[in-house]
Amino acid sequence: MSRECKLIQDLFPLYSENLVSPETIEYIEKHLAQCVHCQQTWENLNKPLLDVLPEQEFKAEQGIGERLIANLKKTVVVGICLLLLGGAGISYASYTAGKHVSLDDPSYRLVNELGLFTEINQTKTLNNTIVTLEKGIFDNSRTILFLKVTEPAEELLEISLSDETGQEYLQRSTRVLQKKYYVAEFEPLSAEVVKARVVMSYPGKTEKAEFLFPVDVTRTLQHTRIVYPNIKEKVEGISIAFQKAVLGVSQSEFKLKLDWPYDGSVAGIGVGREAFFPTSFNKIPDDGQSLPVPIAPGGLVSNYAATFAVNYRSEDPPLNRPALYDLSNLEEVPVQGGEYETTQFPCQVAMTLKFDLVEPRTEEIELVLPSIYVFTKVNTENKIDLDFTKGTQISLNKVIPFKDGKIVINKAWLKEKRVFVSYRLENAQDTGRDFLPHFVLLDEKGEKQGQSHFSYGKQDEISFFLFNPENRKLSLLLDSLGELIPRQKYTIDISEK
Repeated sequence: MSRECKLIQDLFPLYSENLVSPETIEYIEKHLAQCVHCQQTWENLNKPLLDVLPEQEFKAEQGIGERLIANLKKTVVVGICLLLLGGAGISYASYTAGKHVSLDDPSYRLVNELGLFTEINQTKTLNNTIVTLEKGIFDNSRTILFLKVTEPAEELLEISLSDETGQEYLQRSTRVLQKKYYVAEFEPLSAEVVKARVVMSYPGKTEKAEFLFPVDVTRTLQHTRIVYPNIKEKVEGISIAFQKAVLGVSQSEFKLKLDWPYDGSVAGIGVGREAFFPTSFNKIPDDGQSLPVPIAPGGLVSNYAATFAVNYRSEDPPLNRPALYDLSNLEEVPVQGGEYETTQFPCQVAMTLKFDLVEPRTEEIELVLPSIYVFTKVNTENKIDLDFTKGTQISLNKVIPFKDGKIVINKAWLKEKRVFVSYRLENAQDTGRDFLPHFVLLDEKGEKQGQSHFSYGKQDEISFFLFNPENRKLSLLLDSLGELIPRQKYTIDISEK
């Protein structure tokens, strides 16, 4: 992420409350129009909050949380949810980062048993607040830091991690309880790192607290099982390569790659209902003439790169989420999340699937991939005009036919800088085939208005973030239609023979 991206994302909380100048608004919106990464971050921050979480979801928490939450009513549970979601830049990440925030998390059980916590226990004073960096886990798939502050501040801490060479490591998430206890997750440190540096500060403040401490990543490496399945197969024209499984001391991670043709036969692929990757690249001319846009390796256009981080819940039905089964102990390993991102090559996506730790004595596991959709272009003219100049709701009942059925667009409405659309999909015959439409929203100039997202818990409702909230005349277009390919599963022998 560039320095400009970091600056833009730091401004998101103020931008969302209209607390920035018109010049800053113009600067932010100009950047959003051309930066896919920041578009995705902004859209995630603007997703509607979920309904009140069932009380049983909190019963896994230990200590103070368990004693308090067991007696709370729904209204108080809402308050705790908002507290967990509180803060500026990481409010959404604080919720989606995971369901455990304490050292009693079962994922850390093996770390504790093997004595693999790195005890840091350094204390600094930061803006009249005492900050203590307590300990860390330096696993082979992630780095986890545990810290606390004596006096919760209105704004949450910003935390960075680097090593003795100055190499910075990307922060993946931050979980916060009571604005006092932090669990920060970063990329894994390189095995050669000897010292790590953590720097903390509050947004807009110049004072910083720096922590320097020794690390030994090889301590966890010797307890980590790494398997290279090297499985390659082709399913419905999509090449799937299962490359690596890292069974760490706090997390299990599986890496795969998806490739699809770039001859136009495939409009893109979707991983579940959350991540859509279009076929979009420019072929470098044979005569050596330069193209009007910057070209990355393989002819990839510069603004094509995209990353989707999806947080799954094990209690949800395994329709779209990945699943991992411990065949030795006959139980499912809880899922944590998935990261899906384009690589430097055209029409290729790297998949990283994350689960809780696999028991050390387990000898066989089965991995089930999330749903994968293959999209093809829809050739019919199906543009639907949306005119919100006279109101915020439009009843449509428009029909878009396709080969195997039809899509009925029920209505569209405008709410809080987002356009929502509800639809239903009807198959012409009961073939058992599962389709997923991909819509785009255009303004009067023909410019796209963000990536479509399915509303949480609603199968047939999507929304778009408006880059320009003043737009009232828009067009909805069915761009392509995805078909679900057979769910893939892999049985892996992980016994140490």
